[in-house]
Amino acid sequence: IQNASIGKGGDVASAPISNVKDDDLRLRMFIRVKAYTVDPKNKHVYTVGDVKCMIEEAKGREIAIPGPAGYESCVIVIANAIKHWHEPALKCVESIHALMGEWFVKERDRILDSVVPDKYRLLRDEMGRIVTRMLESYRLKCIDVITMLWEMEKSEFTMNEHYMATNRRKYRALVDKILSGNDLDAKLEGLDSENKAALRSLLGRLGLSTEKLKLIPTSSTYDDEAIDSIAGSLAYVRVALKRFQDNVPLHIQYHMIDKFANECEDVLKREFGIFQKSPEEIHHFFQEDTRTEQRRENLARRKVRQERALELILDHEKRVLTGY
Repeated sequence: IQNASIGKGGDVASAPISNVKDDDLRLRMFIRVKAYTVDPKNKHVYTVGDVKCMIEEAKGREIAIPGPAGYESCVIVIANAIKHWHEPALKCVESIHALMGEWFVKERDRILDSVVPDKYRLLRDEMGRIVTRMLESYRLKCIDVITMLWEMEKSEFTMNEHYMATNRRKYRALVDKILSGNDLDAKLEGLDSENKAALRSLLGRLGLSTEKLKLIPTSSTYDDEAIDSIAGSLAYVRVALKRFQDNVPLHIQYHMIDKFANECEDVLKREFGIFQKSPEEIHHFFQEDTRTEQRRENLARRKVRQERALELILDHEKRVLTGY
């Protein structure tokens, strides 16, 4: 499946189309969309300083009283991440629609040959137009559904609190690692084994441990609120993105692929009006089309010319042989 991805050129694998019988129009496809990657056109990256400014603007207070991570900053970061999901998801819909259209164009004659003789060109052409309209209607419906899913993601919600908490801790550790962690922690890690043992011995005499040293304020301590906001935003985006990634292929399969396979026969019957229209009303589908009529007329004129030419040749040969 070409370009059927959510994000920046994600690789997509698909199983071959199987169980496509000569007497039906079923299209069975298996879609696996690789994880979303950030749009390369979006060059903006949030820094700790950016998030700190968001928190300060949202709080609107004069003194920096320590408190929980700013919810408003998380909402802004999450919203700016979600807005990049819509266009790649629609590209996925368009890619699957194009693939189905190409498949029908490629297999059209083979499929129709099994149910409609070639001489009924009007009937075959009408069936092709009906199938094309079906695919287009399914594409528009799927776009509406995917857009609705994307709009729903703008409202922050999840019941997966355990997964959120677990990932928040992981992302907090990751952000700390990226930012080189706590300055004092880095210094402790830099001590050799002899100095570490001496430090633990000294703290032990005072009834303390190295864990207590983390309570000493450092330059990064004042960034904790912003770092918590970043970790929380990353945790929620991961939950929401996984949900969106599952829903996009699911709805594409339901609203485009499965509906086409399950409804094609009924739609063809309804569009032709087989059970509603009289034989006279559908009789024109079984008449010769203008192309066949024109071809017959051209062949008839060609036959007359060839017969006349043959008569002239035979007449000439006769005169030569008889000397007249």
